Amino acid sequence: MRTEWAEGEVCVDCAMWHANGDTSGIDDPEREARVRRMRDVIVIGEPCGFSSSSCDACRDSRGGDRFEASFLIAY
Repeated sequence: MRTEWAEGEVCVDCAMWHANGDTSGIDDPEREARVRRMRDVIVIGEPCGFSSSSCDACRDSRGGDRFEASFLIAY
């Protein structure tokens, strides 16, 4: 198995899940389940501000605050 680091930006919900194991801010049960299923290792960095782009982790298309993130991708 090979691994490599990739850079991206994640939404507040993904940042909270990966940093604190907290999904209490997600009000959609299907979206919460999708965020909880993510297995990639994500290291959360500095805030990036508002973005209208999709989250690089959960792919949610709603705009919102984003955080720098590093992903360990295995393939």
